[in-house]
Amino acid sequence: MSAKSRPEHRSRKLACENSHFQIFFDELAYQGRTTVEDYLVVAPKRVISGAVSGVAILPICNKKIALIQVYRHPISDCSWEIPRGFIDEGESATAAAIRELNEETRLDCQPEQMRALGFLTPDTGILAARLRLFAALECERARAYAPAELGHQELRFFELDEIEKMILASEVQDPSTIAAYFIYVRLLNSPGDSL
Repeated sequence: MSAKSRPEHRSRKLACENSHFQIFFDELAYQGRTTVEDYLVVAPKRVISGAVSGVAILPICNKKIALIQVYRHPISDCSWEIPRGFIDEGESATAAAIRELNEETRLDCQPEQMRALGFLTPDTGILAARLRLFAALECERARAYAPAELGHQELRFFELDEIEKMILASEVQDPSTIAAYFIYVRLLNSPGDSL
C-alpha cells in the first residue's frame, strides 16, 4: 500500500487496559484533514511476529471435530467454538496450541500431529492481532472433560457434515471455528495438499 493511500496516524491515547489488552483512541487524518479523532484500536499486550497474539485449534478425534459450548457475555448467548487462547511469553504458536487444547478440552495431541492452517484476523477494523489456526489431528482424551474457563459448558464431538450444517444454520458463528473448519475440509479434499 502506498503512503498516499494510508491515513496519517497523528496521535494515540490509551483509553484503558486490563491484563491482556490495551484500548487506544487514535487520531487519523487523510489528505491533511482530520477524519477520525477517536478510532478505536484493541491491542493485545503479548504478540509474536506478524502481530500473532493467539491460537485457535480444530481438534480431530476419531474423525470427529470437538467443539466447546461457551456462554459469551458480550453477546449474552452461547456459542459452539473450537478452543483458542493467548500465546504465553516465550512460547511458540505450536506449543501454545497444544497447551490450550489440553487446558480447554482435556485432549492431547502430539506436536507432529499439529497442522498449521494459516492465520485469521478476527476483526481487521478494531483488533490489532491475528490468530494462528491449527488442526490437531489424532487427538486423544487425556482425562474426562471439565469446564476450564468462565462460560465453558460442554464438549461435544461432531461429524464433519454436522458442523457444516451448523455453520449454514448460524448455530456456529465464531470466525476462527468457521475458518479452521473450511480450510481443514478443503485440505482434506484436495489431492495435492496434505494434512
